[in-house]
Amino acid sequence: MKALIIILLLVVSTAVKPQDKTFNFNSPQNIRKFADFLFCDKDYLRSAIEYQRIHGTPGDDTLRFKIALCFSRIKNYLDAIDNFSKVNQTSAYYNESTLEILKTNFLMDNYYGVRKYYLNEFVNINTKYRNEGKKLFNFSYLFTEDPLPEMNDFLIPFDENEQGQISSFYNWKKDPPYKSSLLAGIMSAVIPGSGKIYVGEVGDGIVAFLVTGVFAFLAYDNFQANHTTRAWIFTAAAALFYGGNVYGSVAAAQVHNVKIDFEYEENLKRYLEKHNYYTPNYGFCDEE
Repeated sequence: MKALIIILLLVVSTAVKPQDKTFNFNSPQNIRKFADFLFCDKDYLRSAIEYQRIHGTPGDDTLRFKIALCFSRIKNYLDAIDNFSKVNQTSAYYNESTLEILKTNFLMDNYYGVRKYYLNEFVNINTKYRNEGKKLFNFSYLFTEDPLPEMNDFLIPFDENEQGQISSFYNWKKDPPYKSSLLAGIMSAVIPGSGKIYVGEVGDGIVAFLVTGVFAFLAYDNFQANHTTRAWIFTAAAALFYGGNVYGSVAAAQVHNVKIDFEYEENLKRYLEKHNYYTPNYGFCDEE
């Protein structure tokens, strides 16, 4: 569909007679229409290029803001910040640009930069945007190892319908459901397989208990029957499974903890994406 529209535009532009001065494909107005079309079609790189062709015309702050949005959406964060920061303080998009810079630092995982920028730049902006920025400021603590603020203070900027979910993230960060690798190893050393069960790998734990127990019993039974060679073979097998079970329990606890960290961060990022990192949609396109 996009290719068809572009072709039609080219056909129309070539069909216009040279003496017809009413149509100029390269006029700022037509370039802007084409750039808006590319923007709404999510062709952000080409849209930014087209906007930059007419940068400096009336409505400059809007163009600058949309150029910055284009760079942000193609993850060219440094150019995005550069353009957002050049939006004039008198512009209707100044508050939005300030919030977008905060969001961009967040997307770059620059969480300390988020806090520094918020404290330095959000003092004099609109209360609504300052509150949204405070949410990102608080969220930055959920991605670092710094001590968390008190929960009551942490929840202040969030709406009541958000506070339940935010509290769960806060508690997950403060007291993650880790498993102790030391305890898992000790448990399996005392009762083979119990460390795996403690970690949540119940099936593996039962198998480890049965296999180790069977080999230990066969070793004992063959010693009782004076089948020394077979007895030592089964003893070696039992020791091998026993040692592997202890090591495996320690490793399983470590893997479990890595999985907890991964799931926590993925769920947190998914939540922020769902809420557009607390920056508004700007209504530039119908779907927004």
